[in-house]
Amino acid sequence: AFAPSSKYRAPVTQKKPEAILAFQTTCQAQLQRAIPATNTRPVRVFSQDESRFGLLTVRRRRLTAYGVQPVGVVQHVFEWFYVYGAVEPTTGERFFLELPYLNTEGFQIFVNAFAEAFPDSLNLLLLDNSGAHTAQRLTLPANICLVFLPPYCPELSPIERVWRDLKDTLAWLHFSNLEVQQDYLATLLRAYEAATLQALTGYTYLIEAIHALYA
Repeated sequence: AFAPSSKYRAPVTQKKPEAILAFQTTCQAQLQRAIPATNTRPVRVFSQDESRFGLLTVRRRRLTAYGVQPVGVVQHVFEWFYVYGAVEPTTGERFFLELPYLNTEGFQIFVNAFAEAFPDSLNLLLLDNSGAHTAQRLTLPANICLVFLPPYCPELSPIERVWRDLKDTLAWLHFSNLEVQQDYLATLLRAYEAATLQALTGYTYLIEAIHALYA
């Protein structure tokens, strides 16, 4: 008899609840350590991440009457693009950029554009340990500092809720090409009110840590 591969017996994602609690407890200290001693600019903290969007249909559960099978038409087209984003949980201020790939070159373009968009503050980006974020060839602008989340802890990243909200809106929609989808997604991103993004990303642990920086 064939036995299943060991990789299929393991969880899809390695969850680390102890790392989540440890980061929540020490978040303010880690943010503080990221601020250079010579800094004279006001400090702002943003949750940063990237998400892939494409023509393959986003599927979600559907409610139907008892005994009625739900129907959803899936478009099997494998073309993609990425949205790089950063949201400030305390204000709902945001910055999004569409790029064709997720790599170090794309992240470099993003941080350069982000630094120009917020030139008067020291901006701490809270983000994961993706290779695009940790590459040695990455050059950070003077007003950008990175604060890394522990591995396998997406629950700590507030912007994850923005991606989920967007993909819930895109569920079961079909687009004739990427340009049409990109235009539609740009409309959705522009339509977000600051209060909505603030509500989506306002994780208590992070808000408290940010406020402690100013105390």
